[in-house]
Amino acid sequence: MTMRINRALAKLGYGSRRSVEELVRANKVKVNGAVVTDLATQVDPERDRITVAGMKVPRRASSPHVSAFYKPRGVLSTWKDERGRKCLADYFPARGSARAFAVGRLDRDSEGLLLITNDGDLAHRLMHPSFEVLRTYEVAVSPQPDPDTLKRLSGVTKLADGPVQPRDVRLRARKGAENAVVVTLTEGRNRVVRRMFTAHGFEVLRLRRVQFGGVSLGRLKPGENRQLSAAEVNRLRAQVIAQHRHPEKPAVL
Repeated sequence: MTMRINRALAKLGYGSRRSVEELVRANKVKVNGAVVTDLATQVDPERDRITVAGMKVPRRASSPHVSAFYKPRGVLSTWKDERGRKCLADYFPARGSARAFAVGRLDRDSEGLLLITNDGDLAHRLMHPSFEVLRTYEVAVSPQPDPDTLKRLSGVTKLADGPVQPRDVRLRARKGAENAVVVTLTEGRNRVVRRMFTAHGFEVLRLRRVQFGGVSLGRLKPGENRQLSAAEVNRLRAQVIAQHRHPEKPAVL
């Protein structure tokens, strides 16, 4: 079924027709390898090869498979381990030889949200810092930070591999449970949240990622996973089409 390019992309979750028109005007949409400049261009999403900012558009909105997974503490964010430690394959035994990417790795001592997908391009863009996808963590630390310390944590912290500055830092008080510092940032360097707190003299007692790219951990318990809806996948994709860069892609885990 043919339709105008803006209608086709809107149906596939790339925003409203008006926002899609902006992508066309910015020369970021191609059909069968040719840049689209005319908003009246007719396409068949089932047959034509469409790309947005270099990213292939699936023929159906739900074609990429993305799952939200609560990685338990003590589990590696890899598919295998030569030392026999628990890893992702213990929770996804049917993966077999299919490609799978863990989006947003967590170190062994951390827990919380990982996204598991078969879409390598989507995984690459969600993880690369140039696309500034938000990640939110709840961090229990000792001692409990005071307002002045929270202000310092919100600023620039110098680390060995470069500075880090969160988008947001705030204290979440809980009745009958440990307080947590909620940290939101746009990068995923190795153990960067732990190292940031250590640089300010804190001991990290527990670190849990509760959100990635607008997807929340929700009611998942450690070891559980759920498949994202087509709407959730489309929202993830919409976050990473604004920029068109080509850093090296991550290796398949």
